[in-house]
Amino acid sequence: MRSLSLLLALLVGLTAAPACAESAQERARAAVKAGEIRPLQDILERVRRQFDGRVLDAELDESGRDRWVYQIKILTGDGEVLALAVDARTAEVLRVKGRRN
Repeated sequence: MRSLSLLLALLVGLTAAPACAESAQERARAAVKAGEIRPLQDILERVRRQFDGRVLDAELDESGRDRWVYQIKILTGDGEVLALAVDARTAEVLRVKGRRN
């Protein structure tokens, strides 16, 4: 009986997870559509002007109340990986981790 309860709890958790992710994605789309944050393409254009390299990954995170931050990883020409945090509303680079020449 206990293993059945555990299995049911796992199934409920697995089915609930996509709904949460979808909800965050919908909030992000709504924020872009409302002009509260900039689309990723705009952010990447600005970042490419400041940082030479290839974008490896980009994610949009809710960082605190009413604040969205793009987390962007860039592979530089000399093989270094930079991790940037960029304010999604202003396109301001908030933080850079890694070496930058």
